[in-house]
Amino acid sequence: MDSIWTFILVWGVWLITPVLVDGVEAIGRVARVASRRRELSHEAACTDDELPTVSVVVPAHNEAAVIDRCLNSIKTQDYPHDKLEIIVVDDGSTDDTARRVEEHVNGTHTYDGNGNGTLLIRGTPIRVGPFAGTLALIRNGRHGKAHALNAGFAASTGEIIVNIDSDVALSPTAIRSIACAFIRRPEMGAATGNIEVDWEMLEARDSEGRLVLDENGDIQQRKLGPMASFLARSQFLEYLSSFDLGRRAQSLTDTMYTLAGACSAFRRSVIENGFAYDDTTVSEDTHLTFALHRSGVKIGFVDDAKVYLEPVVEWDALYAQRVRWARGQLEVCGVNEDMIGAREHGRIGRLALPKMLLFDHTLAFPRLIWAPLLAFFPIIGYPMRIVALAVLGMYLFYLAIETINTLAVFSLSDEHTRNRIERSVWTLAGLPLYRFIVFHFRFSGYLVALTEEQQWTMAGPLRQATDDLRQLRLRSIEIMTGLLTIVGATWIRAVRIATAAVTPLILGYVLIARWLGTRRGA
Repeated sequence: MDSIWTFILVWGVWLITPVLVDGVEAIGRVARVASRRRELSHEAACTDDELPTVSVVVPAHNEAAVIDRCLNSIKTQDYPHDKLEIIVVDDGSTDDTARRVEEHVNGTHTYDGNGNGTLLIRGTPIRVGPFAGTLALIRNGRHGKAHALNAGFAASTGEIIVNIDSDVALSPTAIRSIACAFIRRPEMGAATGNIEVDWEMLEARDSEGRLVLDENGDIQQRKLGPMASFLARSQFLEYLSSFDLGRRAQSLTDTMYTLAGACSAFRRSVIENGFAYDDTTVSEDTHLTFALHRSGVKIGFVDDAKVYLEPVVEWDALYAQRVRWARGQLEVCGVNEDMIGAREHGRIGRLALPKMLLFDHTLAFPRLIWAPLLAFFPIIGYPMRIVALAVLGMYLFYLAIETINTLAVFSLSDEHTRNRIERSVWTLAGLPLYRFIVFHFRFSGYLVALTEEQQWTMAGPLRQATDDLRQLRLRSIEIMTGLLTIVGATWIRAVRIATAAVTPLILGYVLIARWLGTRRGA
């Protein structure tokens, strides 16, 4: 009997519990989406006469490498240009961001300065024609993203306001899909787009940062190594699960946790009611989402509004991104702690927030402990065979979860996304390991939130280790230089003292020797 209880306590608490939690969450999310598929049908098409005016606000800080692509993706929208307004808010850039935007404003822009006006979306070059809408640049000074977004909102005139990050590219029908969603759903006050990672957006550049073009003048894709390709495709599948399943399920249950900073949209009436971005936390998009929930604003998900995002293909950059996300999550929950478990805030307060905190924080500790604990199980009497089987069983379980998520997304996706899922199937084998590593990145973010001041970017562990080694090397050089200086100065001083003492003796010896020689000669 004791052995049974030991088994339950050890394997049940540390291993089975997190597995069941993750499994129940994944299955529940798929079930919610599947049970309400009729509500997931695409919005009915809208005629040009029905379409409202739309303002697209793009905050930018030192985005010279990507701002052209972002603006060109807006200029190629299947939307009446006379109803489309683009406002770029330069947040104190020190590079060529403002100059590049001014070229778009003046109509003198060519994609790379060589007369090529092209855009690379879904791996396909798209020619960019003239833009007949309104395009403006606001120089905002360096006040942060939240202030830049609010400045863009204040200057906008559209009935619908869409804000997007400067490193994304919109699918040609994204703005039309968002506008139609607001027309067809009059109860909706805000919405988030469908963010999809696209490794084919990564552009080849030369040593000076200029785009590399092929013989036809089209932009070439950046070639990825095995690790970069794995990271890119893992994020592709991860985002599909988070948006096509996660955000979709949250929209259906009124539990939208955050409006994606990469693409969010609002009715002007919502913004005019005093809602704005706030820089209290590093996650201004989540903070605004909570404020909207407090006021009962309906938040939706527009699955047809595809927004393509470059993957992060370096571990350090991925670490910094996930730490920021985790920190923002904790900060927003701390600022809005009164919403947690509160029935008056609907499902988001009563169910979604407590569940999120339970899964992401409370149960994070057993997940953090059981991994290194496995290495010690053989020491306390468990055969290596049992430990190996347990690890294999967990891996297969999480692989099954990822497979279920991917199949569910596959059934909801368009032909192009399905094709890329098929090309990324091999990544499923390593996805549990990717999730395991990212989990520890996020847990690091919880610790950072408790120990460090608020910051938007940070160095990853590899870069930190490199910087520490560099600092150690510089310190060592300083110490050795100091020692050599001290020793050298001491040696020089000793030589001077010795010289000062010996020189008279030598001089006396020479004088005596000469005198004796003179006497002998006499």
